Amino acid sequence: MDWEDQLARYVAEIEAGLQAFIESLEFSDSAELRSMLRYHMGWEDDLGGGKRLRPALTLLCAGACGGDYQSAMPAALGVEFLHNFTLIHDDIEDRSTTRHGRPTVWTRWGLAQAVNAGDGLFSIAQLALLGLVDSCGETVAIRAAREMNRTCLHLTRGQHLDIAFESEDEVALEAYLAMIEGKTAALIAYCTSTGGLAAGADDATVARLGAFGKALGLAFQIQDDFLGIWGDPAVTGKSAASDLLARKKTLPVLYGLKNCAEFRRLWEDDDPDPELVMAMARTLADCGAAAYVREQAGAYMRQAREALAELFPHPNQDARTLIALTEALLNREM
Repeated sequence: MDWEDQLARYVAEIEAGLQAFIESLEFSDSAELRSMLRYHMGWEDDLGGGKRLRPALTLLCAGACGGDYQSAMPAALGVEFLHNFTLIHDDIEDRSTTRHGRPTVWTRWGLAQAVNAGDGLFSIAQLALLGLVDSCGETVAIRAAREMNRTCLHLTRGQHLDIAFESEDEVALEAYLAMIEGKTAALIAYCTSTGGLAAGADDATVARLGAFGKALGLAFQIQDDFLGIWGDPAVTGKSAASDLLARKKTLPVLYGLKNCAEFRRLWEDDDPDPELVMAMARTLADCGAAAYVREQAGAYMRQAREALAELFPHPNQDARTLIALTEALLNREM
């Protein structure tokens, strides 16, 4: 089977499982809450569900370790509900009025109800995950639940740093890497390690899967930082240098602020117009920021690839699909 076909089949099963789980819950007089959740998940209009890459990684890691991928489905559903809980709260904290081109939950229903909807998805994530009791046994389910909550703490720490950085004049590059490790990489590491856990893999393999997921998450986020300044708008779907226009303190920006006086001078302009923003992007590239970001992303890419090669020297179908998906995620144009 072609890897893209297998991935599409897993995503379709995940999508059906997510919807079925929501529909299995009793909302009684709070039917509007269910509508809010369905709206955010992409089921109330023509948007459709998202790419569901995080739960797909969970199923693929389970299958790659020789387990039945369906045994890991409760974990896959749990991580996707958890991810969407964070998105609702992120939109509130970032004051984002749109997501995927339509109003965010808080914009449509108000702040209080959006917080409530996010909290609801957090509880639903826990309930879905505990389906591992039936598919994998209580020991695995308890361990997975414990790690999910540890991951949530990492996520909130990462989000705390991200918000704090907005008002800080100086942010160390090391602090930024710690932030994206918590905000982005921690959940992907949980997805990959929990797939191995559900498959009955030994502790060393589970840990190695987590290291793979962490490296993948860091590489992916640093790529996003690059593309947010130098990406092709036809590919990214964003205007050129969109992160500079939004005043985001991403990795290339922090490098430029530390190493380039001319970029700092341009950055300190309180009202950058598109022409100034493009000058900032050129200045960043000239001072070595683009090369630095490529180097950082490349280091994590190598870690991810090396982990997969060590884990699966003789890959089965799921492992081959996992490897191909990883390459697709890492081979975005930089």
